[in-house]
Amino acid sequence: MKITGLKHRVVGVPVKYPVVSCVRKSKKVMFVILDIYTDEGITGISYVQAFHNHGAKAITSCINYLEPFLIGEDPRNVYALWKKMWDATKLLGHQGLAVFAVSLVDIALWDISSKVAALPLYTYLGGKQQNLEAYQSDGLWLESPEAVQKQAEEFVSQGFKTIKIRLGRRDINDDIKVLKEIRNIVSDDTELLCDVNQGWDTEISSEMDKYLQLYGVQWIEEPIDAENVIGYKNLSKSMKTPLTFGENLYHINSFLEFLKMDNVKTLTPDLQRIGGITGWKRLNVLFDFHNKFSSLHLFPEISVHLFPLIEKKRKLEWVSWSTPLFKEPLVCENATVLMPEGKGLCLEWDEKAISRMQE
Repeated sequence: MKITGLKHRVVGVPVKYPVVSCVRKSKKVMFVILDIYTDEGITGISYVQAFHNHGAKAITSCINYLEPFLIGEDPRNVYALWKKMWDATKLLGHQGLAVFAVSLVDIALWDISSKVAALPLYTYLGGKQQNLEAYQSDGLWLESPEAVQKQAEEFVSQGFKTIKIRLGRRDINDDIKVLKEIRNIVSDDTELLCDVNQGWDTEISSEMDKYLQLYGVQWIEEPIDAENVIGYKNLSKSMKTPLTFGENLYHINSFLEFLKMDNVKTLTPDLQRIGGITGWKRLNVLFDFHNKFSSLHLFPEISVHLFPLIEKKRKLEWVSWSTPLFKEPLVCENATVLMPEGKGLCLEWDEKAISRMQE
């Protein structure tokens, strides 16, 4: 079996709940989607977020650069091809959009390999089919307390027992008000997760800790800059609310310092930043060794295949952003993700929908 070609496309998917955070505002989510073709008629697919058209152009340019390194190779040699791409991108650097491109290819190669074996990817990787608990992460962005309150009621009515709230408003009193309003309308049994998207500094984080405790927040995610190792070390000692992060860290080395911090209870790596499934498999061993809980950031259609391999797992992050890309999308009912049946990722593009949304 040989790789014969790659095809990438840029797709902008409108979202029900506009993204409004400390780091971006968007009414649609930009994806780069990829097909890898083989001489035996088996095609692998994958997708990554691009955030905007400029990011998409850079990612697709990197894919064009990587293509000659892949043509004629056996797609089942996933580790060898991952290393080949990693070496080919040394001068581009192993942080940023070049890594997105490597991850995009890697995921599609795993899709091909498990399709060849006629197995769903989770079985091919050694996992067992199971239904997974999910938390709601589609909405609850930096909007008015009234809008957030309405969304929280909606999500709880859908059966979600855990919801994620975004914080990081210019006035922290507005964040406190949102926490209070949401806690007033949901039961104490509803778990609240908070994500600041790197919007605070260490001083504000320490000041907000008492309010996070007051309103029963289960974790506070990325309160400060993701690369501020010293800041996180200090917060891990001073804050009572468990710290969670990992989505903006690249490959294994970036995680090593954080694995030593006692109050870092959960890591949430992002597949497009850690080198795809191959990079994640290496990280998962480390998480197990350091006795850390983990989840995965976004990409539920791919994450669902990896969760059975996580020893200490949190709930799966549920977002519906990529749902329109697929003919038979992943299903989440009553806060439970039903694992798919089929081959590979068990996904097929909805070409009609993609053609309407293609940029």
